[in-house]
Amino acid sequence: MNIRSSLRRSGVFCSLSLLLMPISSLRGSDEFQTWSLNDGVEVLLLEDHRAKLVDISIYFDVNVLMPWAIENDAGLIFSSQIFDPGRKIKREIEHSGVSLSTGMGWAWAQIRGSSLATDFPQLIKLIRETIQNRDFDRKEITKLQRDQVIAWKASSINPRNVLYKAAISLLYPSSRDPRNFLYDRPKSIRVDDAKFGRVRDAVLASPTRYVAVSGAISKAEVHALIHDLLPPRESDIEFSETDLQPVTFSAGESKIVEHKNLTQVYMALIRDSLPLQHESYSAYLIVNQILGGTFSSRLYQKLRHETGDTYSATLGSWYNTATRPGMLILQTYTRTENADDTERRLKEVLEEVFETGVTENEVAHALAYLRGSLVFSRQTPNQIVTPAATNLLVGLPVNFREISIERAAELTLDEINAFAQDFYDPSKFAIVKVVPKS
Repeated sequence: MNIRSSLRRSGVFCSLSLLLMPISSLRGSDEFQTWSLNDGVEVLLLEDHRAKLVDISIYFDVNVLMPWAIENDAGLIFSSQIFDPGRKIKREIEHSGVSLSTGMGWAWAQIRGSSLATDFPQLIKLIRETIQNRDFDRKEITKLQRDQVIAWKASSINPRNVLYKAAISLLYPSSRDPRNFLYDRPKSIRVDDAKFGRVRDAVLASPTRYVAVSGAISKAEVHALIHDLLPPRESDIEFSETDLQPVTFSAGESKIVEHKNLTQVYMALIRDSLPLQHESYSAYLIVNQILGGTFSSRLYQKLRHETGDTYSATLGSWYNTATRPGMLILQTYTRTENADDTERRLKEVLEEVFETGVTENEVAHALAYLRGSLVFSRQTPNQIVTPAATNLLVGLPVNFREISIERAAELTLDEINAFAQDFYDPSKFAIVKVVPKS
C-alpha cells in the first residue's frame, strides 16, 4: 500500500484535500517567465500586479569558490561593496525609500532589493552603483569586522554552538574544509581596495548567476532595466566544485568538550547528511520529519513529553548542497545529573527507527505537515520566486521541494523502512557532548 492510500484510510485525506492537490497546480510552479541575458545571466520573473511592489534578488553560486571564498574573506568584502567613503550609495538608498542589501551565505551570495513599482528604476540604478563601486569605506568595514568578532565571541560561549563546532570538526576534520571555517574567529583584515575589488569581482563572475524578480512589473520593463546589469564574467580565480568528502567513522568514535559555567549537558548523535540530489532524499525527508520535525516527533515524545528530560529535542540537516552532504544531527540537552539516562533514551529513539521502522500513520502525518508548511511558505510572489531561483542556482528543478514531497507520497511503507534500516543504522552515528568543565 502506498502513502496516498494510507492517507485515505487514516481519515486524514478529506481534511487535507487542498494540500493533496497536484503539485503542478500550486501557484508559482508553472507561472514563471524565464529568459537569458548576456554572458550566462538567467532571469526568472513572477509577475503579480495585486500590490504595486517589486522585489529583486541577484544570486551568485559561491560553492564553486569554496574554500577560496572563506580564506579570502569574500563574505565580508561582498557585504562591504554597498559602502563608499562618502556614503553616497547609502544616502541615496535612504532618500529613495527603497531597500537594498548585499550579503553572502553558505551556498550563494546575494544582492537583494525591494521598492514600489514606480521606484524600481531608481533601485536598479543603485544596484548598478553598488556593483561598480571600487572605493570601499574603511570605517564601515572596520565596524563590520568588529560586529563579526562580537557575534563570534557570543557564539563561542553558547553551548549549542560549541556542540555544533565539535560535531562539524569530527565529521570534517580537514582544516581547509569550508564547513570548519564557519565557526572560526573572524580575521582582522587590512582594507586594500585592489584586493577587495578583485575578490568582489570574482563573486560577481560566478559561472552561475540568476536574477529573480517578482511583483508589479512586466517582462519588457524588467528586460529594459536589467540589460547589462552585471559585468562580463571575467575573473582570474579558478572556479571548481570542491571534492571534499565526509569522513567514515564508527559508533565508537565520540567527542566530548568541556565548557565553563554549565549546569546542563548538551548532546547529539551525528552523521553525514544526504545531498539534495540523492535518490533517497524523499524518504530522508519523511523519516527526519518523524524523528524530530515537530512537537509530536519521536524525539519530543521520548525526551520531553514522556520523561520531562528536556525542553527541546530536535533534528537538523545542515550544510548539504545539491551534490555534497552536510551534517545530520539529533540533539538535546538536559540537567547534568540526568545526562546518562537522557543519552540512553536519545540513542533508543534512533535504534527503534533502525530496528522497527516507522508506521503508516506517522508517514501520513509527516506528509500532511510537509505539504501544509509548503503552502504557508508560498504566500507572496517573492516567497514563490526566491526558492525557485536558488534551486536553479544549484542545479535543482524550480519546484524541487514540491517534487520531493510528491515522490515521498508515492513511496510504499516498505521502501521508506528499507531506507531507514540502512541510513539510520546506529553504527553510522557518533555521539558528541558538551559537558560542565571539571
